[in-house]
Amino acid sequence: MKVIFKIWLEENGVVAFSEGRKMLLEAIDRLGSLNAASKELGMSYRAAWGKVKATEKALGAKLLNVTTGGKGGGGAVLTQEAKELLSKYKKYKKRIAILTEKEFKRFFK
Repeated sequence: MKVIFKIWLEENGVVAFSEGRKMLLEAIDRLGSLNAASKELGMSYRAAWGKVKATEKALGAKLLNVTTGGKGGGGAVLTQEAKELLSKYKKYKKRIAILTEKEFKRFFK
């Protein structure tokens, strides 16, 4: 038996950040495009854009620097705030996983 848990951050009862949004930001960072990231994750561009905007609103921080298409094509890169958010979320989740596993073993030997 093993413990499974989910973590998400809320602001005023609304999801501000979650594992799915982490995956979206990581894909944008890797692919340089919100459109490519949304396709890779099997979601519509509109849904992906909505999640980014909802997180920006909840956190009061800009997450993407976006350039529109054209001859060279458009793209998106993470802001420093987005990179810090990813880093903190990953560290927090790792710490919670360690604590959760420790407590799980304590209760369910």
